[in-house]
Parts: sequence; structure tokens; C-alpha cells
Amino acid sequence: MRFTAVAAALALGLCLVPVPATAGTPDTEVRPVRSVDLERYQGRWVQVAAIPQPFQAQCVRNDGAVYTLLPEGQVKVVNSCTREGGVTTSLEGRARLTDPASTSKLQVSFVRTADGWSFDRPGTYWVIGLDRDYRWAVVGAPDRRTGFVLARTPTPSRQDVLGMTRALLRNGYDLCAFRITAQDGGAPEPAPVCPGQR
Repeated sequence: MRFTAVAAALALGLCLVPVPATAGTPDTEVRPVRSVDLERYQGRWVQVAAIPQPFQAQCVRNDGAVYTLLPEGQVKVVNSCTREGGVTTSLEGRARLTDPASTSKLQVSFVRTADGWSFDRPGTYWVIGLDRDYRWAVVGAPDRRTGFVLARTPTPSRQDVLGMTRALLRNGYDLCAFRITAQDGGAPEPAPVCPGQR
């Protein structure tokens, strides 16, 4: 039996959050959190929901990332997901701070050269929401073209979902731009956050 968008959203508790989906406004400035302890931030993160990105088009479930803090201060990034047919694929990259005074603004590169990692056209990675116990994180960018909701588990609690949602709305994001990510042990299939969307 195919789950509906509403059922998938209920599986994660996103429909239970008592806030309007369009409460964020484009006039709202995207603001990163005050600071991120990169040692605590490292480890495995599960993608709960995201604004669909072209580089994830081949992924059907289990999108996630593992971050490892390196001695020189950069962060090793390994993104992975499951493709059609059950094949797991992964991609390694590097993240670096854009400002030594701000540990919540990073640039990410997946382009490796003979001299190392190229940051000529990096991806913007701002942590705009973060649980005090590092159970969940929300990642965005000033233009709001990217947005990722991450957790340590594929089934975050209702309280955690409320925190994630508040972080998105506080930064002017439209919740209806996001899709729930299918995860083993979590949402059974991808689905839009807002019922009625495709």
C-alpha cells in the first residue's frame, strides 16, 4: 500500500506542528546560530527533509552525511544515499569556515584538484538551527535555495520537529518547499511536507 503525503508527514510529526506552513516571510533575514562546536557536530546525520537539489536526483532514500573534524580545522564531508535498485553511493568533500570568528558559516566543496580541494565555487552551508544537545540541525543559505533538516535519528521526537520547524520559519523559509526524505526506520517513502503538493 502506498503511503499518502499526509501519512508520511505524520510519521515524522511534521503535520503536528502548530504553526502555519507559510509563516516565514522572504523579508526575514537568514541568520546562522551564534556558534557551533564542530567537535560535537561531527558524526553521522540523517536527512529528515530537504529542499530538493539536482545533485540528489538519483537518491531514493537514506540521504545522510558523516562529518569528521580534521587536524587542520577543515571538516571531511561524506554524503551518501541509496539509489534505485538498493545501491549505496557516496561522495567525499571538504568544508571550511568562511570566517574564523563564526563557526556556524561554512563553505563546502566536492571538487578535488591536484593541490587539494577547490573552493572557487563552494556551496554555502550555514547552520541556522541547532539543538543544544546536537540532536538535530537545520542548514540553509542566505538565498534560501537550499535547506536541509538533519537529525541523529530517522525518527526525531515531536519536540525536536517543533524546534526544526521554528528554525526554518524564523529564517523565512516556506515549509512547503521541503520534501520529507525516505529513511530506513523512518518515513517509508519521499513525500511533500505540505499535503496536496507533488
